[in-house]
Amino acid sequence: MIRTADIAGRLSPGIALVLLESLRDVDMPSEVLEDEEFHISLPRRLGLSDVIDGQMRRYAEMSRRRRQLEASEFVDLLRLIARRPDARLVFEAAGDRLGTEYAARTPKAVSLARRFAPAGIRRRALLRHLRRVAASLSPGSTIRLDRTDPSVSVARCLPASADTSGSACCIITAAFAACAEGLGEATPVRHPTCESRGDESCRWEVVPLKQ
Repeated sequence: MIRTADIAGRLSPGIALVLLESLRDVDMPSEVLEDEEFHISLPRRLGLSDVIDGQMRRYAEMSRRRRQLEASEFVDLLRLIARRPDARLVFEAAGDRLGTEYAARTPKAVSLARRFAPAGIRRRALLRHLRRVAASLSPGSTIRLDRTDPSVSVARCLPASADTSGSACCIITAAFAACAEGLGEATPVRHPTCESRGDESCRWEVVPLKQ
């Protein structure tokens, strides 16, 4: 696991904002029961606390001013959420949003042209997009692509350093899947190796695209 003191790099505060918004959404009660004293139960819902609200405002302001967030602070957020029993749900929700937003920023003309390209070209293009997604979520990491056996490997993966269960890596898995779907390449994404389990690097496999 990477020590906080060894974490370098910066990333968009918008990523941290999406993470906290996903936490808030998960903690938001679908309904308030008549016998529930909401002012008592509220403090137990981390995503609805004043501290999280203040952080969200701060990240929104940083985004407006186009300032970057220290990667170490992002990892601290991941570690905080990773301690929750529903951590995977929060990370998957955040990753889905981030991947969808990334795909939506791709020019429609480029996306349309890709859909009519041969499978090999589409595969290479998709891997390049996934590398950018990985770099945005794990700045400072070494990222390698394997085009023969379509996959993305991330060494010194920041989400993997958040906890030993590897739950934080779900944010990248979900982001990859949402990005691929948004680009018209809906395909399963697997995460067979993870640094949190002692593997040499985190690796995500993309099922080969059809011809």
